[in-house]
Amino acid sequence: MPAEKILIVDDDLSICQILQKILNSNDYLVADVHTGKEALEIFEEEDFDLVLLDLTLPNSNGLDVAREMLKQNPMIPIVLISGYGKISDAVAATKIGVYDFLEKPLDRERILVTMRNALTQVELRKELEYYKQDSLKKYKMVGQSDAIKNVYYKIEQVAGKNFHVLITGENGVGKELVALAIHQASKRAKKPLVKINCAAIPDTLIEAELFGHVKGAFTGAHTAKKGKLQAADGGTVFLDEIGDLSLAAQAKVLRFLDSGEIQRIGSEQTNTVNVRVLAASNKNLEQMVENREFRKDLYFRLNVFNIHVPPLRERKEDLPLFVDYFLERYAEENGVAKPSVSASALSYLSGHDWPGNVRELRNVVERMMIVANDDLIDLHTARISLHTGPMKNSIPDMQKNASLKEVMHSQEREYILKTLEQCNWKVADAAKALGVDRANLYRKMKGLGIKS
Repeated sequence: MPAEKILIVDDDLSICQILQKILNSNDYLVADVHTGKEALEIFEEEDFDLVLLDLTLPNSNGLDVAREMLKQNPMIPIVLISGYGKISDAVAATKIGVYDFLEKPLDRERILVTMRNALTQVELRKELEYYKQDSLKKYKMVGQSDAIKNVYYKIEQVAGKNFHVLITGENGVGKELVALAIHQASKRAKKPLVKINCAAIPDTLIEAELFGHVKGAFTGAHTAKKGKLQAADGGTVFLDEIGDLSLAAQAKVLRFLDSGEIQRIGSEQTNTVNVRVLAASNKNLEQMVENREFRKDLYFRLNVFNIHVPPLRERKEDLPLFVDYFLERYAEENGVAKPSVSASALSYLSGHDWPGNVRELRNVVERMMIVANDDLIDLHTARISLHTGPMKNSIPDMQKNASLKEVMHSQEREYILKTLEQCNWKVADAAKALGVDRANLYRKMKGLGIKS
């Protein structure tokens, strides 16, 4: 790892020499200048990891220099140095984003500890930003169909406002991605997005998970714990599978939505938190309200704005985009070249109903990457990947109690796909090989959901 580069800005040459000696002996690279003008010139020309900056400089103020440096690079840690520390100067330095404020005479250990802490914090911030961007890339929304464009439009409509949102759709359609997109496009983006899977937490623990508890509040509560709602203060809470909450838990969530107040289990003290709630469910909450399984008042409180995420079978024109996206992602993660996909493989995948939606497709694409023998994913690879194993006699797995007509259609579709692939997707040649006229083959392909 290369040594960190430090810029010293001080008009006192003896201070510069002392700092250089300390820093060089600790393997830092050092440059020093003596005026604010020189400092800004070298800062613009070279990259530095940290700046030690005197508050009082000839013809300039250290705060002004620091302010200009932070405009150019908001991540740079600046440590201000002063021979006469004032509280007002320290406050002003903190407000503009200066990391720390040290008084002369300088203490060697204090300088080194302050610098190490500052450099470590910057590294952590860089890592956090990297993982944030990586997360956005990994969980990016994909699609250009009219159905998903409507979802994008609704996200844009509501993201900048502070309303609660109810996100509905089947398992695997990407409801969490919608919540992430809303949070990232909102004014709360710099604050936490805290996710809670209501279906994964037992009824006996959901209240403690949401609101927290004090030490000894119940058996096993050996330490106090902050609840997820408090952890998200200023940010967003994503309540996934909210239809799985018990009626008792629903009442407490409703009370929180109305008041913004939380009370840890075992405590009499209430605290107010400011969070936006995004809730999601794959269940029909309206029907649950009718069946008295879900509180009507909570449903209306959450359903201020609804975004329904369509299943993959209703947006199959997006399937090639998803396949390409997942292939690129897995190729990058595994350090291999991204394979191409044959038209017959894509057409075959498009004929599947995808009951598991995008999540199922993602798993199939991952299997295709493993199964593929070369840089091309063909019909055979797609077929065995979709059905998780080789087909006996080329007959695809069928659902239980499939009709003879369904089996015949499936067989016919597979045979046409294979012929088209052998003929390089030239429909005229495939029609000749199949012994039918071209118009009849086109009709067959349309009826079987095969796109040329």
